[in-house]
Amino acid sequence: MKMYKTLLFLFVVAILCLPIACGKAKKHIEVAHDLVKAEKMDEAVAEYTKAIESEANRADAYYGRGEVYLLQGKLEDAALDFRKAIDIKPNYIDAHKKLAETFDKIGAPDDEFQKRFKAIEKDPANPLPYVDLGVFFHKLEKDIDAIELYKDALALDPKNPYIMFNLGVGYLDMGLYDDAESTFQKVVEIDPAYDNAHYNLAVSMHKQGKIDDAIKELNKTLEVNPKYSNAYVVFGLIKLKEKKFDEAIAEYDKALELNPDNIEARYQRAIVFALQKRYDDALAENMAILEKNPKHANAAYNIGVIYHRTDRLDRAMEWYDKVAKKIDPLYEDAYYNRGQLYTMKGDHSKAYSDFITYSYITKWRTGKDPAVVYKEDEIKEMFLSSVPALKGQAKDQGLELKSN
Repeated sequence: MKMYKTLLFLFVVAILCLPIACGKAKKHIEVAHDLVKAEKMDEAVAEYTKAIESEANRADAYYGRGEVYLLQGKLEDAALDFRKAIDIKPNYIDAHKKLAETFDKIGAPDDEFQKRFKAIEKDPANPLPYVDLGVFFHKLEKDIDAIELYKDALALDPKNPYIMFNLGVGYLDMGLYDDAESTFQKVVEIDPAYDNAHYNLAVSMHKQGKIDDAIKELNKTLEVNPKYSNAYVVFGLIKLKEKKFDEAIAEYDKALELNPDNIEARYQRAIVFALQKRYDDALAENMAILEKNPKHANAAYNIGVIYHRTDRLDRAMEWYDKVAKKIDPLYEDAYYNRGQLYTMKGDHSKAYSDFITYSYITKWRTGKDPAVVYKEDEIKEMFLSSVPALKGQAKDQGLELKSN
């Protein structure tokens, strides 16, 4: 990782800086680092600010000042500096992590949290305020806290299917599919007409590979609600895994007939078109998705992959750039595939940088190195024969299988 940071720093120095300005900025940053170690935070902020004034595009200066603000509890100022560092260097992983940490500390406005918390204090025997606060935490992706509140609510009202349903969704979001299945099973026993519960029960079964059971629950979902569009999306996934492409398309078509705005049906249909080498149809579908949701990273990435597979390499590069720079700077596969293209062009320095970025993000997500750190002189012969994979082709990870 140190070598990667050094490589990026030298690149920035060569391209963006005049020697005198860069020298001043670097000196201020070094002084600021020493002041932080000495716990002289205000002086450190002043030095980072001087570095920024000397060179406006110093991402590391904004990052450093943001860290100091975070330590001082100046969370809004910290968030602004981490965001500025990311704007300058979109693949600045540490800045992304610190920004997320800062947002977590900022949390929701106190009045929104306090309003819900005080409702519990005012009426502790009423389960609904617990559910309300649980849903609030759930939207903040604090699933563990949400689950505990749903459990508290169930202790007060053990047979309430609405509370059970929310608990099941919490389990589903955390990947606890067995717990989700048992919870949704209780819901449909109490309320057999609860279509969302039947659907989510089917999803939890599907996630565990219980295909026959999942199909039964999907059919029950449609018995209760014949217009439940997402049920056909899951039917399509089942057909896709069996490589029955035409039947999968037919299921996605049914979903879209019921709901023309069902983005996931369109997304999965685009994958099948690509597998059938109907690339123009696949491109059209993904473009339609981006018209509805310009931030749909998987659709944008798959457009790049289709251009890559069909040897329209400049267009592929354009879309990988769009994913990495504008949609999701932590989308590791975009860096990997872009590294392949740089390799083919003979630009080994940029290829090396992209492969290391891919490695860095993968390790951050999984805690493991992806395989090997590549040396620059090895890159030219690497990856030339590999074909990029469509996002969602091997797994249905791009599909949100939940419904609230």
